[in-house]
Amino acid sequence: MGIKDAKEGPDHGTSDPVPPRRPGGLVGRIAEHAARAPSRVAVMEAGASGGLTYAELDAAAAGRAAWLSGHGSPGDRVLLVYSAGSELLKSLLGCLYAGMTAVAAPVPGPPWHRAGATGRALDAEPRVVLTDIRDLMPVADWMGQDGLPRMSLLTTDVADLDVPSGPGAPPPVRPPAPDSVALLRYVPRPGAGTERLTYTHDEVARQLELACRAMGLAEGVRSGAWLPQLPGVRDLKQVLATLYAGGTAITLPPGEPLPPRRWLELIDRHRIEVTGAPARFYDEGARGVPAESVERLDLSHWRRALIEADQAAEGAPARFAARFARAGFRPEAFTACYSPASWTTLVSTSPAITDAGVRSLERGVLEPLRSCPLGTEVAAPADPGAVPLVGLEVPPDVPVGVVDPGTGEAIPDLRIGEIEMAGADGRGRERTGDLGVRHGNRVYLVGRSDETLSAYGRTVYPGFVERWVRGLHRAFEGGMGGVFTVPALHEELVVAHEIRQDGDEEFCLTSLAWTIRDALARRSGVRAGNVVLLRAGEAPRNAEGGINRALLRDLFMADALESLHEELDQEVRRRYRREPSIHPVRLVRSRPRRPAGSAT
Repeated sequence: MGIKDAKEGPDHGTSDPVPPRRPGGLVGRIAEHAARAPSRVAVMEAGASGGLTYAELDAAAAGRAAWLSGHGSPGDRVLLVYSAGSELLKSLLGCLYAGMTAVAAPVPGPPWHRAGATGRALDAEPRVVLTDIRDLMPVADWMGQDGLPRMSLLTTDVADLDVPSGPGAPPPVRPPAPDSVALLRYVPRPGAGTERLTYTHDEVARQLELACRAMGLAEGVRSGAWLPQLPGVRDLKQVLATLYAGGTAITLPPGEPLPPRRWLELIDRHRIEVTGAPARFYDEGARGVPAESVERLDLSHWRRALIEADQAAEGAPARFAARFARAGFRPEAFTACYSPASWTTLVSTSPAITDAGVRSLERGVLEPLRSCPLGTEVAAPADPGAVPLVGLEVPPDVPVGVVDPGTGEAIPDLRIGEIEMAGADGRGRERTGDLGVRHGNRVYLVGRSDETLSAYGRTVYPGFVERWVRGLHRAFEGGMGGVFTVPALHEELVVAHEIRQDGDEEFCLTSLAWTIRDALARRSGVRAGNVVLLRAGEAPRNAEGGINRALLRDLFMADALESLHEELDQEVRRRYRREPSIHPVRLVRSRPRRPAGSAT
């Protein structure tokens, strides 16, 4: 598995002073809320009328801690294998209550999930595996394979884990030591295998405090958090931070189709104050929610609309804010989040969009053309090759730098380098693998260092090209696309993009392909001789909903993409295609079905 061990460092938020940690960290905070406000709802599913109170959550975690204490010792590692839901949360807290180390793993169903669970089990050597009845069969089957350590298995949602009271009650669980290990996480590092990150109870408490400060979470807050489709501790951060603050976490379902209108209705119904979503949700809401539905919504209580910074530059926030102003939504609610692979987070409540000249970026220099607040609609830039970048405001007390990717030396403002953040001890440094530019008190995100391409002697940032393509023609709007290179006589650039098929308009596919070719050559001076047009939904996505460029490239090279149309250079076609060139065709977008009995 190629696992390396590392110690994780503190989080980064805003410049406000960090509140003092209470004894027991997260464990102490949950118990404190349960004693002071036992009937307050701690966690509830979106759409439900009730949920798990702090008293019930505290009792459930204590019951699991009592069982674990009878089957192990403080410091032992416990593997948590759940699809999602409250059982994962109860068991995670139970581990912390018992002073044991929680290790989240995917349910071993598909081969890659099975490999992930096996790698964690072999590295962490847990004493116990916790799961629920829904996931029992695949987990039990996986545990029977050769080579795994001996582990006890408990199905937590059917076992009797109530803590007895009276004379037979077990002694109360002692609060864990602040410097004892609470969590293990496994983070993939490009080209370096998987890295194991270790968090103590004190570090978990500090990170949750900073998350509360950054996201505006306080006692009584109502926070909408997506449950992870592949559960991990980092993915539960907003839920844990909400519980740390003493608020109510309204959990949104993982992996289930949730129309934007339904999402907004849930925000309205539950009076959610802090929540976020991928950019596509904001965009689909702005484009697809009918006017009569907008009129019925009340979004005036939505204080923090979270969006990943690398997804915020394409105009979705401005379109969303303009569309839902009538529902009380305020543009200044948009909050950009930057989260590297580790559990660090930089949140900016005053992010800005800056247009930059692409040719200057190719030279490694940022030349700002103009700036405007995120969520504000502005006219198109005079320079057709301008690239929108998101600038995150960096508080004075947050050590964020930009260094030369090769030497690690600090570089001047306006020069592109690798973003560097504070390490575990608050004094060391952690390289993020993300490229950025420092300009004043802002850091502008450029892309991933391991995704930068070189074609015809020029530097190509795939994210920039993908943004351009989506803005070239209405046929590309809302679609997913990817840019990559393939070996031929030299590295050849390929642009693959989806075509919208949700109306009754007709497009000439050959013209669309040449539109991409001409625009890329004109804007950046890079020849794009290879364009692939795909059906909507055909481009592979990653776990975050973004484009999976590596898989898209593999499918292209294996001739496994079901393309609508391709324009390929002769050498690329000869190497990667078994069939002769496809003749140009026209695509007729799907028409709405007529009601039965209507005239034709």
